[in-house]
Amino acid sequence: MLIFNTTLHVEDAIQDEFIAFVKTYYVPQAVKSGLLNHPTLAKIERQHEESGVSYALQFKAKNIDTLNKWAEETGESLSLEMGQRFGTKVGGFVTLMEEVSLL
Repeated sequence: MLIFNTTLHVEDAIQDEFIAFVKTYYVPQAVKSGLLNHPTLAKIERQHEESGVSYALQFKAKNIDTLNKWAEETGESLSLEMGQRFGTKVGGFVTLMEEVSLL
């Protein structure tokens, strides 16, 4: 199982609008196909930033082929939508992790 993490830094002034967008639009669209599941959103505790808030938005995917299919079919358009809506007020990067069983 893969964990698809996007870390997003959001300007203070649009924080509420961003959270609403993620909850009501981004996540429902991202999981609609069934290719991604188990969405989570976590606020990252402030470390070095003087302003803004960072969030980790995560989904799980069965494997890299499933994730690539999602990226082509859904991910690219969601990324464009976020960019059009928020411009440079939201910036981020992606991290792909492989889940390791602790049992």
